[in-house]
Amino acid sequence: MNKINLAAILILISMIFITFAWADDDLETTKLKNLCKESNPTACFRLGEKYRIVDQDNKTALKFYKKACDGDYMTACTNGGNLLFMKGRSEWKEAKKTYQKACDAGEDPACFNLGSINYREGRQSKAIKFYSQACKMGNKPGCAKEKRLQR
Repeated sequence: MNKINLAAILILISMIFITFAWADDDLETTKLKNLCKESNPTACFRLGEKYRIVDQDNKTALKFYKKACDGDYMTACTNGGNLLFMKGRSEWKEAKKTYQKACDAGEDPACFNLGSINYREGRQSKAIKFYSQACKMGNKPGCAKEKRLQR
């Protein structure tokens, strides 16, 4: 009976230790968080990617994308805009702001996404403007949407 109790206690202690070990960030994540705190937009972007793709935690990913976007990492603005867009119409105004920043800096997917939001809002002429802008940057879907809407 003592051996069974001892084995149960050891298993319980092991489970508690493993749980706490998993709760901590790995070394790379800790390093990136420290760099992000020091306003390194690349580190913030990489954390956004980690939380969106690996951990599937869009709320945390959005926090890091916003910080990277504030540091002028334009792909983070586009990705953050995508997460805001997916939250629903109540977040579209904020999504449009982040897309606009990236679009103005030459991010063709952001221009395309601005076209899509404006189209969904019933603003066809604005949608065409953004699809055209994306097209001029080499975005083939933007060219197709622009052409289709100008019929």
